[in-house]
Amino acid sequence: MVEPNSKGGYNLRKRKKKDVADDMVDRISGLPDEILVSILSLLPLKEAQATSILSRRWQYLWAYSTNLNFDAEKNLMRLNELKGEARELEMCRYVNWVDSVLKQHRALNIDRFRVFFKLGPRICIDEWIQFAMRKGVQMLELDFSAYIRYLLIGKYRFSNKLLGISETSGLKSLCSEYIGFKCLKVFDLKSVDVDQEVLEYFISNCPVLERLAVYGSSSLVNLRVVGHSIALKYLVIRGCENIKTIQICDANLVSFCYDGYVRNLVLSNLPLLVEVSIVGWLPHDFLEITFFHLSCCLSQLEILNLNYMKACCERDPVIPSLPNLKRLELAIDDTENFALLHLASFIKKAPYMHTLVLRLSQSWSKKSPFAKKTAAKCSHDRLKVVEIVGYSGLSRQIELVMYLTKTASNLEKIVFDPVNSLRPRFDRLRDLVVEKEELSRAQAQQLKRKLPATVEVVCL
Repeated sequence: MVEPNSKGGYNLRKRKKKDVADDMVDRISGLPDEILVSILSLLPLKEAQATSILSRRWQYLWAYSTNLNFDAEKNLMRLNELKGEARELEMCRYVNWVDSVLKQHRALNIDRFRVFFKLGPRICIDEWIQFAMRKGVQMLELDFSAYIRYLLIGKYRFSNKLLGISETSGLKSLCSEYIGFKCLKVFDLKSVDVDQEVLEYFISNCPVLERLAVYGSSSLVNLRVVGHSIALKYLVIRGCENIKTIQICDANLVSFCYDGYVRNLVLSNLPLLVEVSIVGWLPHDFLEITFFHLSCCLSQLEILNLNYMKACCERDPVIPSLPNLKRLELAIDDTENFALLHLASFIKKAPYMHTLVLRLSQSWSKKSPFAKKTAAKCSHDRLKVVEIVGYSGLSRQIELVMYLTKTASNLEKIVFDPVNSLRPRFDRLRDLVVEKEELSRAQAQQLKRKLPATVEVVCL
């Protein structure tokens, strides 16, 4: 309450000064250390480190962070412009930064440990992983996939010492001093060379491992995930060009994403599998082969992502019943005359589909309308959301949108996303692509006038 002064008025200036002083009070530093550490763990690592200069109390708080994300994207961009010794020096700076943080780290446990840089097979990576193991890491991510011009280096491989085995023993025989990955729940490997024996070793010896992702391993030829005792629920295999077979049987898998040749799959007795994504190499009989290998789980699938329409043939595709499908993602080549007919076949077989995502080809569409438009006519009363990725406003794409607004009688929302996922690395070409994307957004806004007023239109 503001007290009156000697003249009967009120000293508002004094009140204002008091309010400003209250606003300048450091209330954050009054919070318990546990809460401050939780906040710092949400910040980028270098920003969290920068708080050490605030005061003596803040000097080592960042060192208790449980999220060690060594993301150096800006350094990677600079690495592209360097050559020879300068490039190697930049790599050494990254290594020194990681080593310095690990030397100062004080927390007993860590939730996440992520490395994101371009490094070859270095001993320091083994030491970093051993550190994470000692700290009971739950999420371990190794990402060495960044593209650096004119840089050809080998890929990192897990050493026998790290895995706790001797040179003469097999992977089933562990050394007594082996630390182990008893707490590991998420394991993400990009451009790490792992083979079948090592992957199956991790799957068998990580008792709570639920998510495993492998990208770009040329050594992975075969993989078996077999047995209800395995905790694995989410599996991603992409860019492993030498894969011959993947066998998944009698497992608790919930989600499976695979980029490769579909003939290599053997799936059976997977009662919990509700999400499948198949993209990659496309034989002319892609659909027939894919649905044959997914026959054990088609009736229970809720999310299905297929990159198949570039393999369209003129005959009507045979699509099995998908009674529980809620979300369907299809990569469509809108230059194919029968693309609309094939899309209709999916719509008819998924009566409870709520969301449809169409990824359009980046090529120029033909001017002529789609073939067999009459045969493609159907009605769907559960489809509520449609997303068009790669929209550029060409005639066939407009025809596709109009078809969907007529087919989905209760459609609520259409999302236009013109962004090209494969943007060129060179600035001049990238600028042209961005300019085209802006034009596509403007064309989507024009198309909005032709759509039903009840449909919400979003342009990303």
